[in-house]
Amino acid sequence: MRHFLIGPIGIGAIAMAITGCAPSRPSVHAPEGVLPLEKKLAKDPNDPKINLTFGESAEAGGDYLRAEQYYLRAEALGVPEKEVLPRILRVLVASQRYGEALERCHRRLQISPDDRTTRYVEAALYVALDRPKDAERELSSLMRSLPNDPEAYLALGRLYKETNPTRSRSMFEQYLKLAPKGEEAEGIKYDLEESGEHP
Repeated sequence: MRHFLIGPIGIGAIAMAITGCAPSRPSVHAPEGVLPLEKKLAKDPNDPKINLTFGESAEAGGDYLRAEQYYLRAEALGVPEKEVLPRILRVLVASQRYGEALERCHRRLQISPDDRTTRYVEAALYVALDRPKDAERELSSLMRSLPNDPEAYLALGRLYKETNPTRSRSMFEQYLKLAPKGEEAEGIKYDLEESGEHP
């Protein structure tokens, strides 16, 4: 998973916490002429892979609530959390339900505190929720636990860019030392040169 920070975004009220939602049972009626996958769902509504596939289809069509329901049902039917969590987080973020996505991250990290990908997502959600200190805490923890991970420095550089340019530059320079040919390296070099801050 590529790590990034969600920019500060206005957030509407969160309707309900994801942990309290039970997945809706998808419709299992399959009239004549429906697609083979729908027939499979009608034949076995408890097939976790079919529910996962229907979730992906709903997500691709922009029906994030229905996608979430299928993903939650697939999870309840035994799809490992590690496999279903990124999908659930995607639809929650696409729906701007950042608080609920953050709660899912917290649940995952209670079970697997060393899950770095989830911790990066958690930091990005803190940024989206305008909680930069919490984001800084999580990213600093990632940096300390694996000092050679360039992504932590990149994320911190972006976090500090508006509020602390000197610290931001230091983080970007460390990123460039660790990943001189990294995906973001050329863009970071260009930004530093444009601002007259390249070492």
